[in-house]
Amino acid sequence: MFNRGIFLVYYVALLIVSRLSLHALVQRGTTKREFIPYYQAIVNVKTNELYGCEVLARWKKKGAGLISPMEFIPYVEKSGQIIPITNLLIEKTIKDLSIINWQLTNRVISINLVPQQLENLELMNSALQLFSKSKISVKQVAFEITERKQFENLAIASEVIEYLKSQGIDIKLDDAGTGYGGFSYIQELNLRSLKIDKMFVENIGTTDIKLSLLDSIIAFGKQVGMEMIAEGVETKEQSLYLLERDVYLQQGYYFGMPMNAEEFSSYNQEIQKRHSIILG
Repeated sequence: MFNRGIFLVYYVALLIVSRLSLHALVQRGTTKREFIPYYQAIVNVKTNELYGCEVLARWKKKGAGLISPMEFIPYVEKSGQIIPITNLLIEKTIKDLSIINWQLTNRVISINLVPQQLENLELMNSALQLFSKSKISVKQVAFEITERKQFENLAIASEVIEYLKSQGIDIKLDDAGTGYGGFSYIQELNLRSLKIDKMFVENIGTTDIKLSLLDSIIAFGKQVGMEMIAEGVETKEQSLYLLERDVYLQQGYYFGMPMNAEEFSSYNQEIQKRHSIILG
């Protein structure tokens, strides 16, 4: 019993040190601007055009290469360090996409937020201010709010969201049907866009019960007139199944993996060429 007690104390101490170390590493990484955006295409499969892209965080740490988001995103969301990281990603995204003349299109930039950010107008204005010296309009911005964390004050969040909408910014419910809020968020926050999670899409072509849930989500979205984007589309079968049900905005490995700025620039050129060929 005594030895077991010593082990538990040691384990807890090790865990605390580990978390403190990660906190310090993230802080240093933010200061050194090591967090960079990767881009995953969102395609309109009806027109074969690029609807936009989702901005995904990556940590390019010197001497350690590219660190998976699963290694740091859950922690920085809890610690609040996601806020300066988000602003850093926005700064770099504006620079990357301005180079490929994103501002000359009506394409959307989807940026992930946590509830804490949407409950603070000052934080949101600070993020939006980054676009003030850019040619890219905030009207090309969409914020994705994940259900992984709960809102603490829906009333304040609703006010902030309405303000963002007045600026022409769309708010999308990410991971729809998988987290805390469920579809109550759609009603309480007056959201008009949702992203269908991969866990539902991957069951297309199977007899899994989640396939019926996918159909229910689509039916609900169509009934209330929501814009729907399907995530995690990996096969032609999945893409066609969704298109047949009028979910034509799609994202996933079938269209392209998350890409760095250089890769996404080449992808953007390629999809423009393909669209030009189709138009004849």
